[in-house]
Formats: sequence, C-alpha cells, structure tokens
Amino acid sequence: MDPQRINLKLLAAAPPDFSVDSFLAIFGRWRTDAANPAAWFDLADYAHMPKGAGVVLVGKQGNFSIDLGDPGPGLLYCGKQDYSGSVEERIAETFQRCLALVKPMLAEPEYPAALNVQPGSWELSINDRLDSPNTDATDQELRPGISAALDTVFGAGAYSMEREPDPQKRYGFSIRASQITAVDDLFPG
Repeated sequence: MDPQRINLKLLAAAPPDFSVDSFLAIFGRWRTDAANPAAWFDLADYAHMPKGAGVVLVGKQGNFSIDLGDPGPGLLYCGKQDYSGSVEERIAETFQRCLALVKPMLAEPEYPAALNVQPGSWELSINDRLDSPNTDATDQELRPGISAALDTVFGAGAYSMEREPDPQKRYGFSIRASQITAVDDLFPG
C-alpha cells in the first residue's frame, strides 16, 4: 500500500457560535497570491452545512480548510498527490505540508482569536478505502510506518494513537501528544 490521499486535521477549540467568515478573506487572498508556492485554483464556502467542510481552499497537490466536522473544528490538510517514499516518509511529509500552511494561517491578522488550535490533538486518515480499507491487514501493513513518522513528529513515546474502530469509516487514528503546547514544538529533533 502506497497511500497518496492522506488527511491530517489539527483540532481546535471554538465556541458553539464560531463563524468561519474570516477564512473567506484569508483564503481568498491566498488563492490569488502569486508569492504563495501552493497552486491554489478554487475556493469553496460550505459554511451553511452544519458540521461540514467549512471553507476549502482547493489546490492541485492538496486542499486546506477550516473543517467543522467530527470530532470537532480544526485546520484540515487533504494531501492528494506528489507523495513518494515509504509510508513513514509520506506521513511525515503530510505533517510538513500541513504545518507549512498552519503556521502562516495562525499569523494572519484576520485569524479568529476564538479558534484555539490544540497542537497536541490531531486526526490522521488515509482517504482511499479501496487501497487502504479500515481492516486489520491494512493496520498491520501501515501502522509501523505511521508510528515511525509520529516518533519523528512528536518524539518517541510522547503520544498516543487510537485507531478508528468502525470498518465503514476511513482507516485512521486520533493522535494525542500532551507535551506539545505549540505548533513549533513539533518535529523535536
């Protein structure tokens, strides 16, 4: 299995009346910014859907969004292509791609103060149910590489990972690292 579609969501805390409107301005500017290295080509507003995609910036290599779906709000990177190497390398690269978007997002003047990212709380899934179904066989093949990547991102033994138990859902994990208090704490060395 060589996952190409890897989703990574950095969870955040937000009040029940949280609005994603500020992301329209930020993503609108990012989409037309020639200095941005990502090739963004569309912007979609799904804020009208409860617990939905929120606002999505669509790119060739991946999408980036403010996502309101379960298990809670967060910044979601959906990698779509251009991965190579081992499973470990692909997962680590997904974290790098995601963080390359999260860090400037947090620095945006319009970034809503009410959305507090939780740097130690992540959701990881493989968005390919045909190639990587949520089965024990998939887990036996992919977990060692995922664990090795998480050792690099959070530090060996500094996190927990809980597999999605529902075989009807995508193969993935809830990842928690209680010692991570800032985005810059990731990839400790």
